[in-house]
Amino acid sequence: MGRAVMVGRGPTGAAGGLVLSVLLILTTEGCRAQKGDGCGPSVLGPSSGTLSSLGYPRTYPNNTVCEWEISVPRGKRIHFRFASLDIEDSDCQVNYLRLYNGIGPERSEIVKYCGLGLKVKELIESTGNQVTVQFMSGTHHTGHGFYLSYSTTEHADLITCLDKGSDFPQAEFSKYCPAGCLTSTEEISGTVPNGYREVSPQSRGMHVGVPLCLLHHVSR
Repeated sequence: MGRAVMVGRGPTGAAGGLVLSVLLILTTEGCRAQKGDGCGPSVLGPSSGTLSSLGYPRTYPNNTVCEWEISVPRGKRIHFRFASLDIEDSDCQVNYLRLYNGIGPERSEIVKYCGLGLKVKELIESTGNQVTVQFMSGTHHTGHGFYLSYSTTEHADLITCLDKGSDFPQAEFSKYCPAGCLTSTEEISGTVPNGYREVSPQSRGMHVGVPLCLLHHVSR
């Protein structure tokens, strides 16, 4: 079986410089990797996960890079849902988030984002079972970075760790929560290694302002 591991920023060297972190998460189905000095806390699960920029929801640092390489079982595809996308740049040349189909030199771009306060409502879908997520930052003064979730595409009702019951008009619903949601909008946890389904109309009424994927913890 696969396993999920929480990964974050690489260590600081003796001279105070950042050491690029490279982390591989091996499973029987494939491999997921994170590398760079601009990676925020992330959970790369075998069928779902959560990624963020370094420092989110605070402003991300200047002149950093992070790449996440995500693989799910063969025959499956991956889709992504954004909770937040706030990257300072007008032309996506210096600060941006980019998603690619595939891993390595043969990868091809799916989409590239930059701009402050962007609202991406649609699911972004891959054509295969591997995706690279790349975040680049240059010199900037504002922007919170990004926070997103992914899962295999059979979970069409994927939501993010920040979505609340009040975001959905249905009286009753079932939503898929990704691996990594914890008990704070600012935290991602490797102790929640697998996605799970939140079916709780009663909890929705009691905790309207609480993110749905945290009700799993609040209601215990």
